[in-house]
Amino acid sequence: MRIERATLIERKELRNHLRNLCDSGHLEAESSGKTGRGGHPIVAYVVTEAGRGLRGDLGRWIDLGVRLGYYPEEFFYLPSDA
Repeated sequence: MRIERATLIERKELRNHLRNLCDSGHLEAESSGKTGRGGHPIVAYVVTEAGRGLRGDLGRWIDLGVRLGYYPEEFFYLPSDA
C-alpha cells in the first residue's frame, strides 16, 4: 500500500516529515535500488531504537486522549479496517 494513502498526508508533505524523522535519528531510509512507476526510487523506512521510544510515547499520548474523551476510538481506524 502506498504510504501516503495509508497516512492521508500528501506525498510532498510526507517526504518532508520522513526526511525530518531520518535527520533526527528516528528512522533510517534504505533504498531498494529499484524505481517505481514515476521513476522515483523505492525507499523502505526502518524504525530505529529512538523511533521505537517515540512511537511508544505517542501511543501512550493517544491512549490518554481516547480515555479522556478527546478522540472517539474509531477516529484512529481506516475505513478499510472495518
